[in-house]
Amino acid sequence: NTYAMRVREWYGWHFPEMTKIVADNIQYAKCALRMGTKDNVGKCDFSDIVGDEVEEQLKEQAPLSMGTEISDVDLDHIKQLCEQVVDLSDYRGQLYDYLKSRMASVAPNLTVMVGELVGARLIAHAGSLMNLAKH
Repeated sequence: NTYAMRVREWYGWHFPEMTKIVADNIQYAKCALRMGTKDNVGKCDFSDIVGDEVEEQLKEQAPLSMGTEISDVDLDHIKQLCEQVVDLSDYRGQLYDYLKSRMASVAPNLTVMVGELVGARLIAHAGSLMNLAKH
């Protein structure tokens, strides 16, 4: 989350209007990564990242943007940060899928009652499933 906010802040100096157009942090990072500089917005296809309305708004606002020019070095750093944000998001999804499968096999009744995430936190807070069962 902190990385995503940093991407918004740094890329916002170059294309500040994009912050209001793209609300989701992951979509923002993916758009910034694909676009590079705002001059490339016409050559990019964002249909797999955002909806058609948002894509049209991006393409309309980029040429009119009041943002500053950005150096290649700064753009490389922003792109690396965007890649990290996207990779961390993907990893978070993988961890959630793993947690879901483990909780379904280890504590199916608890999972049905309170859900995977809360159930895992309860087990972690108690120290083990046996300790949770005792309380």
